[in-house]
Amino acid sequence: MACGPRQVTTHWGCRGRLSFPAVPSDFCFSNFSKTPFRTYKIVPDKRGLSCGADVIYSFKTIRPSNPIAVFLGLAIAFTGIATATTAIAASPLDEGMTSYRHGNFEDSAKTFTPLAQQGNATAQYLLSCQMINGIGVSTDQPGGWTMMEAAAQNGHPDANMVLARRLEATNGAQNDIKLHYTIAAQKNQTQAMLWLALDAIDQGDDTTARNFLTKAWDEGDPRAATLLATRFAENDAERIEYLSAAAKMGELRAAAYLAEISREQDNRVGAVGWCAIASGLPGHAANVDWKEIGMAVEKTCAQYDEDLKPAARAQNRSNVDQFLADFFAGYKPWKPWRPCTIREP
Repeated sequence: MACGPRQVTTHWGCRGRLSFPAVPSDFCFSNFSKTPFRTYKIVPDKRGLSCGADVIYSFKTIRPSNPIAVFLGLAIAFTGIATATTAIAASPLDEGMTSYRHGNFEDSAKTFTPLAQQGNATAQYLLSCQMINGIGVSTDQPGGWTMMEAAAQNGHPDANMVLARRLEATNGAQNDIKLHYTIAAQKNQTQAMLWLALDAIDQGDDTTARNFLTKAWDEGDPRAATLLATRFAENDAERIEYLSAAAKMGELRAAAYLAEISREQDNRVGAVGWCAIASGLPGHAANVDWKEIGMAVEKTCAQYDEDLKPAARAQNRSNVDQFLADFFAGYKPWKPWRPCTIREP
């Protein structure tokens, strides 16, 4: 994979630039990528690379030599994060999905194959992921993509999402891409709603964009709340309400905006606290070390209260500790859609 510097200013939603500590001044906090196979290095917490990610802080672009396989393959490697259904008695589909979630891909393929032949959309979708990447079965990309198309025709919205992204990666027709996203959005796929909203913004259709974003937020996607706050909020109170709700679900860009708002309001506790959250600290890893967090916050967010006298600054940091404790006491991070994973209901 080849890396090269890139200013993130050509992605959806990027209408301005916002300076923020430890993030370059050319960083745009609305970088919903229209090219989903571009992957971005996370800044500033250095958590590494995440292929196929569609909303990540960035200023280096990585383009895999085989974006489709990497996009699907890495997603399959992390399928154990969610379940799709809760069944009283395990059906063959449930058994196949259990095998898939636990990485027993040979077993899942054996279970999915007859179900897929019978037209089960979920079996077709998950089996196609395995076929395209040769996971648990022999690699069969033509057959896998045919199976993916069958899953989409039989009503699986995630199959429409993957087909849309494939078309984007291969310079497919815009109308076909939009059709797949439209079908997925009709089945409450919020990632598709975001695409359609941002496409509407590009076309100058704010009414359609706001409708899609409102629907996506109603379905629980915090990225939609961030866009509603920055584009359509009618006053500061509404903007802060959207951003606060989004940040509480792990939307780090919302926290970044809140840090800047707090700075403007001379709210030193909020400025440092939201800065810490926007930087990915703390609470985003198990066994978190609070001493290490304090050092990281000092390095990243010091500018927000560096002009205070020592005693006042010490008190501010004590208040920040309580701010963070209160925030993470009710923290429920939202998990974005990923291809070839089994989603929660």
